[in-house]
Amino acid sequence: MPIRLLDDRLISQIAAGEVVERPASIVKELVENSLDAGACWIQVDIEHGGLRRIVVVDDGCGIGAGELELALARHATSKIDSLDALEAVASLGFRGEALASIASVADLRLTSRTSAAEHAWCVDAAAPDRARPAAGDTGTRIDVRELFARIPARRKFLRTPVTEFTHIRKAFNQLALSRFDVGFVLRHDGNEIARLAPARDDTSMRQRVATILGAGFDEHVVAVDEQAAGMRLTGWVATPGFSRGQADRQYSFVNARPIRDRIFNHGVRLAYRDRLHNQRHPAYVLYLSLDARQVDVNAHPAKAEVRFRQSRLVHDFVFRSAARALAAVEATPHPAREVALPVTDIDCSGPGAGSGTAAPTTPGGPMPGPSRSFDWSSAPGVAQRRAAYAFQSPPADSRSTADAPAREETAAETETVPPMGYAIGQLHDIYILAQNAHGLILVDMHAAHERVLYEQLKAEFSSGPIQTKRLLVPETLSLSEAEAAAVEAGAEALALVGLEITRSGPASAVLRSVPALLARSDYVALAYDVVAALGDGLRGADGVRDSIDDVLADMGCKAAVKAGRRLTIAEMNALLRDMEHTDRAGHCNHGRPSWIQVDMAGLDRLFLRGQ
Repeated sequence: MPIRLLDDRLISQIAAGEVVERPASIVKELVENSLDAGACWIQVDIEHGGLRRIVVVDDGCGIGAGELELALARHATSKIDSLDALEAVASLGFRGEALASIASVADLRLTSRTSAAEHAWCVDAAAPDRARPAAGDTGTRIDVRELFARIPARRKFLRTPVTEFTHIRKAFNQLALSRFDVGFVLRHDGNEIARLAPARDDTSMRQRVATILGAGFDEHVVAVDEQAAGMRLTGWVATPGFSRGQADRQYSFVNARPIRDRIFNHGVRLAYRDRLHNQRHPAYVLYLSLDARQVDVNAHPAKAEVRFRQSRLVHDFVFRSAARALAAVEATPHPAREVALPVTDIDCSGPGAGSGTAAPTTPGGPMPGPSRSFDWSSAPGVAQRRAAYAFQSPPADSRSTADAPAREETAAETETVPPMGYAIGQLHDIYILAQNAHGLILVDMHAAHERVLYEQLKAEFSSGPIQTKRLLVPETLSLSEAEAAAVEAGAEALALVGLEITRSGPASAVLRSVPALLARSDYVALAYDVVAALGDGLRGADGVRDSIDDVLADMGCKAAVKAGRRLTIAEMNALLRDMEHTDRAGHCNHGRPSWIQVDMAGLDRLFLRGQ
């Protein structure tokens, strides 16, 4: 086939593929134009998932009758006029191709009126030079019908109306979060799906966020407001208790522009590194403001991605700001929250985190395993703590707690009651019940111990090489060939976390030493779990460094005391004291809360005391 020039219509239809991917793309482009026009209210009407019709109406400045035809032309815009303007563009739309691209793949009618005009004017994309008078208020109305009707090859790749409307709803939510000062209405097949009034104060903003992200997010929200180096980060992040199995509650904006940026998202993710583990994802709504010249918004055809001129500076600023907000909420108790029963006030903040420093125990302390005997009393430091609190600890071989209430009442009357109080019993060998000056504390012993172990391992690792204990009789590990290869490639990383594992055959390895802190745990099962979890993550020096925290978190989780393990009062109190000296003790490595507080007022309401 000889080389030839394509006709203008085919060129427009090919170019439209960069702008119009599905009905949600049209909604995004049209609503962004409405926002640039200064609209205070924007209404979106959808029919049949957007396949049949999309109507966007705003009360913005409108388009003059003499510019309607030009508005539908390719690369025509009022938002930039030079390269300098492009480098500092602040508007959402600026390429002048959205309306032209939409008109090339669907039927489009544009109706608009300026405040100075006596009436509105209307034009069809099929005949842009034939504008005619029409009825309408100040603003713009764009009616798009039969998307891809003239391009069957594109239309067959669209999903069902339900799926397409789901994408529209996501785009609508993202746009509604980008501008709180604008009201939004969404209708589908005649039914009003959402109506969001303009929000101009913190309370109404939080209400809009809760409407879009759910009440659960609002209950776990932490405000962010940081400034540095000409940048400002505001918004909200959720505590680890609201972590998600997928990244469906993550909204990021740069200069009020919705974006997806790897640098930005990684900075936020890094702030949760010690708080979330495995495949959990944080939830957040964050707004970054900076000089428009420091960000390139022309990096993606759909303007969904940006490039920062100082990406490392942005990354570190976002990381520090989010981490500081999360650390502050762990150091300062949350307001009481009502959970489970409407009469109970719950405080899920981390105990004793205000110190800001971890107090690791000496390496070598025994830790519980799933099948080994657990003797917390021999751990370094526990003897001293037991002596200090001997008045509330029964003999180690005693399982009776009959005199616990009397002991705890006496302790509560002293001025030295620690924040986590004193243990009074164990519920179904899963939860520790403790009493402090405020009321009842319930502790998930596995979650709490998991965090304590993890922080101890991190503190030991950061202070130098982890102390190890060499096994008198090395253990042989039966592995798959892939796992054996991973052990051989990751020997250096395994040694950094105190595990000496060497490959001894095509599908076998030998475990020769383990971290001294975990020497009395089921270290064979731990070694299998760590090897299985590492895979290719330890290849190369960068992979080693990036995987250290994950390995330590895995080790802490596997070695922590399990449900069903019966503890003595002394062992429970030793765990409570460790929690008081552990950073981020309010949540385990997976983001689950490790303890809750039920105050006396909540208990009184539960039993109707004083009513």
